[in-house]
Amino acid sequence: MNMNAIKLTFLTIGFSKNVGAFLAPIVQTDAPTFVTRGRSSSLSVMSAEVANGAREHLLELFNHQITNEMSASQLYLSASIWCDQRELIGMSAYMRKESEEERGHALQFVDFATKRDLPIFLEALNAQPCAWETPEQLWEDVLEAEKRNTQALYALADIAMDSHDHAVVAFLQPFHMEQIDSEDKLNTIIAKVRDENKTPGLLRQLDTELGLEAAGGGN
Repeated sequence: MNMNAIKLTFLTIGFSKNVGAFLAPIVQTDAPTFVTRGRSSSLSVMSAEVANGAREHLLELFNHQITNEMSASQLYLSASIWCDQRELIGMSAYMRKESEEERGHALQFVDFATKRDLPIFLEALNAQPCAWETPEQLWEDVLEAEKRNTQALYALADIAMDSHDHAVVAFLQPFHMEQIDSEDKLNTIIAKVRDENKTPGLLRQLDTELGLEAAGGGN
């Protein structure tokens, strides 16, 4: 073998070794695989923590909604007393009936929670307004309370969907529809109360209508 061939052979061997050393870190796959698994585990833990947090928030809002319904019941009862003291007997009866319905709503939440074995804790109720300057002011306060209750129910439904609790979502559906009807009814009543300023006597006529409705003889 001549000297040129020997030199070429050594150069080839040296090149092969260098390439092998260069490629060795690239073909190793253990480290990236290990990192990927660790990242997946971290994501799983984070997902579980988020789910637990949403669940706790759901239970908090669910229990608070019981408080909202009981507070609404107290407000309607207070309004009923105010109307009765001013000889607005029909409005008083209407408010009294609404008070009973709101309390019934609270009990529906309690019954649902009991069936689902959800923890129930009753919160203290804040004192409700008991003095208004005019019937219009009273009805406006009631409407605002219903609007707040509507938003609270929406927030509860949102967190129930985030928690994938389909039973709670389905349970809340009738309450959403009832809130739509209640706000619409109150807007109509307020419009009629305001018309009293233009046409004296309409307030007493409305009082009679609401009394009949409370007794089951009206819409």
